[in-house]
Parts: sequence; structure tokens; C-alpha cells
Amino acid sequence: MSTLVSIDWDFFIPHGMYKPEVYLPNVKDTMPGLLVFDWQMSEARHPALEDAVWRNRAANFKRWGLDIVEETKLPLSVDDFMTELSFKLNDAVLPAWKADSHAWAAIVARDFHNQYGPLSVVNFDAHHDLGYENLDPEKLACDNWVLVGLENGHIQDYTLVYPDWLGKAEWRGVKRPHLKRFSKRIRVTTWSEWAKADGILDDPQAAFVCRSSSWTPPWLDQGFQDLGDEWGWTECLDCNHGKHNTAYDVCENREWDWAEIWAEEKVRAEAFEALKKISS
Repeated sequence: MSTLVSIDWDFFIPHGMYKPEVYLPNVKDTMPGLLVFDWQMSEARHPALEDAVWRNRAANFKRWGLDIVEETKLPLSVDDFMTELSFKLNDAVLPAWKADSHAWAAIVARDFHNQYGPLSVVNFDAHHDLGYENLDPEKLACDNWVLVGLENGHIQDYTLVYPDWLGKAEWRGVKRPHLKRFSKRIRVTTWSEWAKADGILDDPQAAFVCRSSSWTPPWLDQGFQDLGDEWGWTECLDCNHGKHNTAYDVCENREWDWAEIWAEEKVRAEAFEALKKISS
């Protein structure tokens, strides 16, 4: 069976959404991780709104006494990831595609299924992409592309590899009756478990990488470019075939200037202090 390797950039970038409590030094109190790491996303958001969301996140972390750069630092380097993956690929050189939205992976899977027959997908991701609220296979999106592939017969079996920093926290304890008929075709594991397992990938044919801009910080965009470069050359689907539910072209890093961000935050803080004096 031929294999498609799919990699979401958010696999590398940690968050604490599943932590029961996160200590906030400046507040001297704790908050649930879901509130601190409010990584809600929508690929339909305008880039200006997306930029404002990340600026507010950075400002909030600073007010709480947290270092958002340190909190989102990659626990697993791109180099170490690719070294381990190359062993499993038996040093095969694969054609690779990239895009912002993971929804494109369903199109790649469809086309390779039509060419090679039954397809096995190995997905390195912080999300299972088997459908959350969107369970309609007619409405392809970044969060249900695997479900679409299974429903249409383009994906024969699916291995989800969660990052070690997340483990299986997203997968455990949630009932998914819509996946019952696919249960024998879905395998869920973690990076360490997958890397330690014996064997190489069966007949690898292609790779796909996505940035998932709504989930990943702009200041880490160059790391995504480095990931793409590791494949030697990747065709950009955003450039050549049009964007899917997103305004971003992953060939371009998003603009982000920390000096500008903190200067803006300083002006905002001074304005708040002035308002407090007026109101008192």
C-alpha cells in the first residue's frame, strides 16, 4: 500500500490548552490552560484580524508574566524530526507539496489514490482532523479532511501521530460515533511511540506540509519555511492552484516585529493608566 506523509506545522508548536491550571506570576494566581492558551481558530478570518489576535495574545502573556516565545518554543527541532523521519522513509526522496490549509491534503490524497490505489496516510499533527463539529464530507475543511478521505475511499488507513508535548490528551475521553465504522482503519500514537516502532513506511509516494496560520504564531513562520526546505523542493498549492478557505500564501512569512509589538503595548498601558487617573 502506498503512503502519503502529511505534516501540520502545529505538530511542533506547544500549547497548554489541556493543562488544568497555569500559574500566572504577575497575578499570583492560576487559570485553566484553555483560557490562557485561547488558540481558537478560523481559516476564514481576515489577516488583519488574525494579526490583532496574535498581538493580543502576546500582550496578555506579558501582563500575566509569561514569556509567549518561550512557551511556544519547539520541543522537537525540525532537523531532529526530519532525521528520524528519513529513517522511516528509508531515505526515499519524495515529491512534496505545501499550503496554508490542511484541507489541501484531501485533494493530494484523492489524486494519489487515483494513481496508486489504496492509500495509507501518516499524519503528524496536534489535531486529529477527523471531524469536530463539521462532519459533512461535502464540506471539505482543515478539520475534517481525513474524514472526507475515509468517506470517499481515498484513504484506506490512517495513522495519527501526536506530538510528545501533547500526548493523546485531545483523543482520550471523547466519544466519536461517526468514526465507529472506521475504527479498524485508524491508529493513534505519539511521536516517541512511532519513532521507536520497528519498520519503515510502506511504499512512500508523497509528502504534504501545511502551516495552519490560525493555529501557529507568526514569529515562527521561518521555521515552517525550514521544514519545507528539508524536502529539497515543495510545490506551493496556494501559489499555483489557489488558496483554500484562507487568505495566506505560505511562500510568504507573515509580518511580525517584536519591537513594534512592545512599543504598541507600552502606549496602550500608558493610556490605561491615564484613564484610571481620570476615573479616580
